[in-house]
Amino acid sequence: MSEREFDIKLRQGLIDTAKNVVEQHRRDNQPLIFSENGVIQYVDPFTVAI
Repeated sequence: MSEREFDIKLRQGLIDTAKNVVEQHRRDNQPLIFSENGVIQYVDPFTVAI
């Protein structure tokens, strides 16, 4: 596998993972939680584009 092929597969894996996380949070009706510059942020998963 070339470095370019690996990069493409890695990017697709990250996209798929993010999509699955958003979908799971929508099913559970739970906010997405992340840290931005050391500040905890809560995001409604229904406002995130998939």
